[in-house]
Amino acid sequence: MKKFLLTARPKQILKNTILFIPLFFTLDSWINLNINEIQDLFKNSLFSFFVFICCSTIGYQINDLIDKNFDKKHKIKKNRPIANEEINNLEIFLFISILFIIGIIFSILVSKNIIILFFIYIFTSLLYSIFLKNIIILDVITITFFYIIRMLGGTFAIGYDVSIWLFILTFFLSLFIIIIKRIRESEKGLIYRNKNLSKFYSKPFFSKIIFSLYISNITIYFLYSTSEILSAQRNLFFIISSLFFTLGITRYYFIIQKKKSGDFPEDIIIRDFYILILIILFITSLFISKILH
Repeated sequence: MKKFLLTARPKQILKNTILFIPLFFTLDSWINLNINEIQDLFKNSLFSFFVFICCSTIGYQINDLIDKNFDKKHKIKKNRPIANEEINNLEIFLFISILFIIGIIFSILVSKNIIILFFIYIFTSLLYSIFLKNIIILDVITITFFYIIRMLGGTFAIGYDVSIWLFILTFFLSLFIIIIKRIRESEKGLIYRNKNLSKFYSKPFFSKIIFSLYISNITIYFLYSTSEILSAQRNLFFIISSLFFTLGITRYYFIIQKKKSGDFPEDIIIRDFYILILIILFITSLFISKILH
């Protein structure tokens, strides 16, 4: 059982929490619903979360299977169950089949839109594993697309419209994290599949791109929060969330610069006390904004 948990990459589950963003940011729309309707919203969001755990895990298995021979040469990935042949091809097939069935069941329980996203995600994962990850720029854009799909999933799960600003922010924030990851991997010689990718992400101008994305994310969220206030969608207290967002991304930027890290972004987020506190304060500020409305 342990080998299947390891090959599922449990830390990567964190990525799927982006699905709950639409739920938090539509608080004004559903907070006054009756308890049964609110329970349905949370149930659909939770089921959709399980759907994306299944399809993203399927994607990881496909990728690890295709990269099996490459991963054997990687100082970290060589210890993965598929790379070290702790899991054979039949077990991988059965594991993927079980995840596929579970994903389909939870998708059906939510909506047909979630079913469609489920298949789009898996199909894109297959394309990414086969060739997209070896194409400069398209490799990071494809991963960014996965985050957008998760956001759409969260939106379809609750049935409420979400500001286009949040989708724009998702794109730039994921791009910020992914490009940093690629740069650090190239610096440490971890992009072993494709020398052109490693050479490209080693270029000096990427430090300026990272800083530009850092500023862009802060600006986008500020514009979003300001537009919400000016359009009377939110009250003035909503601007507080901008403060915590800015502090959070600044803390992340500080860590990746000081420690030359970022190749494992989930570890930074999970292990850094200040980032965790800022995330809690950020979510709390959304609720306070509603209470004081």
